[in-house]
Parts: sequence; C-alpha cells; structure tokens
Amino acid sequence: MINADTNINVELQVLWTKIEIIQSLAYYSSQPTSTSANSQIKFSKESIANPEKFKSSVKSALKAIETKRFSKIVLADILDVRSATAFNLFKSLHNLRQLHPNCCIFSISNGKGQKFIGASPERLISIHKQQLITDALAGSAPRGKTPQEDAANANLLLNSDKEKHEHSLVIDFITQQLSKLGLLPEILAPRLRQLSNIQHLWTPIRATVPSNVHPLQIVAQLHPTPAVAGCDRDFACTEIRRYESFERGLYAAPLGWVDASGNCEFIVGIRSALIDGDKARLYAGAGIVAGSDPDKELAEIQLKFQALLKALI
Repeated sequence: MINADTNINVELQVLWTKIEIIQSLAYYSSQPTSTSANSQIKFSKESIANPEKFKSSVKSALKAIETKRFSKIVLADILDVRSATAFNLFKSLHNLRQLHPNCCIFSISNGKGQKFIGASPERLISIHKQQLITDALAGSAPRGKTPQEDAANANLLLNSDKEKHEHSLVIDFITQQLSKLGLLPEILAPRLRQLSNIQHLWTPIRATVPSNVHPLQIVAQLHPTPAVAGCDRDFACTEIRRYESFERGLYAAPLGWVDASGNCEFIVGIRSALIDGDKARLYAGAGIVAGSDPDKELAEIQLKFQALLKALI
C-alpha cells in the first residue's frame, strides 16, 4: 500500500531486487520419468462423500427441484489421496499443461506449504482495454474413444434438453448480473468446449466496461455463477452446505489478477486439487437440474477425478 509516508525509492529498490531474483532463476524443465520409476508411485484413495452418499444427495436435490425450491444446484465431491512420497508440484503442473493445453493451469500457495493447483476450462472474466469477455460454461458429456463416438457424444450434448436448460440458466444469470452494473452484454454464438476427456456447452459473452466500474465489482457480481453454485444462487449456496460434508475452500473460487488500468483475468478454480506434502484433496462437481440422472452425475464426477489423478502421477 502506497501512502504519503511511503519512501518511494526504498519501495523501488525492493521491487527491483525481486525482479533481479526472478530473472536469475534457472529454467525448470520437467523431464519425463522412466516407466519403472513411474510405476513405483503408490496412492491410497478415500472418497469422503462416498458414491452412494453422493447419489443420495442428487436424488434429494431432484426432489427439491420438483417442488420448485430451486431450479439448479451444483453438488461437489472430494477425493483424498495419499502418496508414498511428497507430490512433485512442478511435475504435476507440467502434466496438467500437457494433458489440458486448452485450459488455464494455475498454482497458488497459502504460505503454509499447501498448494492449490488445477486446470480450469472456465474463464470468469477477462478485460482488456475495457473490453470484457466471460464464459457461460455448463452442460457436459464425455469425449469418445473414436471420432465417430466423439461426434455422437457431441451431438447428444448439443441436442439434450436437460444440458441446454442447465446451460441457459448460466447465460441468463450472467447477462442479468452484468446488466445490473450498467453493462450491455452481447451473447456470442454457442459452441462446444472440447477438452481431453470431457466436452462442454460454451457460450462466450462480451461487453464494454464503463470507466466507473471496477473489475472486482464485476467479479463480486458474477461469483458464484450457477455453473458452480446453482439457481436461485443464494438459496442454492445454503442448500450446498446442507448436502456437502466438507469445506470447498478455494474450490470454484475466482482466481486471477487485476492491474492499475482495469485490465484483468479471472478464472474459476475448478478441476482442482489441494496439495499438502504427500497428501492431496481433489475436487469435482456436477450440475443437478430437472432430468439429471444420479448415476450419470456420479460418472461425470469420477471422470473429472480421473483426469486430476492422471496429472498427479
């Protein structure tokens, strides 16, 4: 924080010293490990909210949706993993970068040895020279093992009333929230966001940001979106605490940066894991709307867990 008593020359020297330290760092190259070394990595896994409990929560949520208490809720699960040795953060991030080239790879430390890492496919907001773009990302299907199966899964996703309904809730919410701040959102053409193991319905939304609106006001207005919470948002957030027996922490939180000119980029901290030495807590969620199938929602959660586990090995 700069104020009238700040010694600018001292602050500049501190900053320049930090820049010199960064510039002096050697480039870290994550060398692929041999097959034999890779095969020695052992994990023990424990799902805190076990599969049957998760499906039970989905069924309970569907009954609440039938009574019109809310139209959507995003339920998450966690998978606690323990390794025989401490996780290699650089290697895990390198794996995420290789496995998910179309995602935002992130790592944040709390200064206590814990690292929150992930590969997020979802941008909350990006602003460059007052031009904002945000993602409505909801509705998903697995990738196929063959081009034909992949195309068939994509076609089912594009024509699913249930998935399109889930997606439209997010679009409506984002446009309404931006309008409340005086922005005029423009909905771009919908498309598919295809990742290595999953594909989503994706609609970019853009707007011009007035000079009197700060990026953090927009973040506060949008977070959490129905893509990670539900709709009605406030009620869904209350219900989430009832269904989930763990703290989400940074899971689904807005993560990013903002500069003095109002440029910024914030992503949503999904497809993520909290690393603490030889322990890791993996997070994944699924959107529940009318027509959701508990078995399919569980399969979606497990698909996301597998992608994270693959990166940690």
